[in-house]
Amino acid sequence: MLILDAIRAYVEPIEQRVHLGEVFQNGASSAEHPHAFITHVLRPMLPLRYGLEWGKAFSIDDVTTRADSILIYDAVFALPMGRLLPCEGVYAICEVTPHLDQETFVEHLQNVASLKRLHRVKATAHDVTPMHHLGVFGARYAQLSDDKLNPYLGYVFAAEAAAPDLLLRRLNSLIEEDVIRPEHTPDAIVCFRDRWMITRQTRTGDAAVPRSSFAKFGLWRPGAHLMPLLYVLLNVSLSQIQLRNPDLLRPLTALTKHKSAQSSDRF
Repeated sequence: MLILDAIRAYVEPIEQRVHLGEVFQNGASSAEHPHAFITHVLRPMLPLRYGLEWGKAFSIDDVTTRADSILIYDAVFALPMGRLLPCEGVYAICEVTPHLDQETFVEHLQNVASLKRLHRVKATAHDVTPMHHLGVFGARYAQLSDDKLNPYLGYVFAAEAAAPDLLLRRLNSLIEEDVIRPEHTPDAIVCFRDRWMITRQTRTGDAAVPRSSFAKFGLWRPGAHLMPLLYVLLNVSLSQIQLRNPDLLRPLTALTKHKSAQSSDRF
């Protein structure tokens, strides 16, 4: 397939930069690795309609994510707000670490879960763009349907990691203990050194993407195909998310009430 040949040729230099130490440099601070990952991996792999920011997301009820992380957001319609982003414009959270052991694994899982727990109004097929909603069949029908097109995505990327079998067992045990809910878990966990990936899987054993069923977690060892697989998985998954912008009427009302109060004080 020519499209796979083109993808392999395109991502080869990206993978070389990872394995040559240009992304996870020895002696770099914990904050430098995510910025290098944005520059050398995510930015060349994603179209420019996806923005990349190191920061936090927040919801309409003033809840924020646990820690600064890489956020993939809508660079076309989302409101520009710097490092504190409304969750309505966020596609995904990416955790990046040079070494993933069982302790740091739990920390990154909690960071991913903190985004996936944020409340936002669901987008449906009636949201033709994040700014334009069609009222076909009525808004109530759309909101009551099971069709939700704006789930959050979450990823954990590591230069090197503990054995994937150990991490997979740890993940399953946290779910069984109800420390983390299945729907709040990462969509993929990637180790670049050993070239493996843990992903959500369907009942038939395929890699699960947002509009497919999620039955279990599976371990893939794609070897030299890791970077092409990651490229396709990221772009397919992100392309299936349909966002819906936040309602600005509430902050507008709050601001105009404040102004009205000031005006009344002058008389």
